[in-house]
Amino acid sequence: MTQSHTEPRINEVATRARAGLLNIISAITIALLLLRPETDPVIIVGPFVLFDMLAAAVTGLTPFSPTGILGTALTMNIRPVWKPTRPKRFAWLLGAGLAATCLAMRLFGASPVAMAAVVAVCFVLTWSEATLGFCVGCYMHKLIWGCQDCEVPYVRGIASGPPINAETSAINLESRA
Repeated sequence: MTQSHTEPRINEVATRARAGLLNIISAITIALLLLRPETDPVIIVGPFVLFDMLAAAVTGLTPFSPTGILGTALTMNIRPVWKPTRPKRFAWLLGAGLAATCLAMRLFGASPVAMAAVVAVCFVLTWSEATLGFCVGCYMHKLIWGCQDCEVPYVRGIASGPPINAETSAINLESRA
């Protein structure tokens, strides 16, 4: 929680660093599945990512999520950007679902190419979060349950809007009524 918010908040900068770490893990897993399938990376990476996602969803980035701890440590000297936790936790539960799907595919003997396809979805989602700041799970949360406190910068245009002053604020409020 922060002084200006009653709900718990999470550091978006550390979250994006964590997504970058998970993106690297997914890229390596895809490469191993396609180039060296005999290494069987999913049997190791699957439980790790599943634990990591569930730990983050339950306790936040720290103290139990390994990539959350590392992402937080990597961003200690960067000014935090505080965001609501509920959309992130929803996104992490979706990530846990993808990890469980990939692990189940491995346990039921799916082909490495099929598992690589699921991991590729994880790759795209973590890349989007880490590089663009667009969290698909958070966006889905906003669409399903709404989030008045969520600032969704990727919905706005690339250029910043005109400066807000008292006159334009009054006009905007009147047009909404």
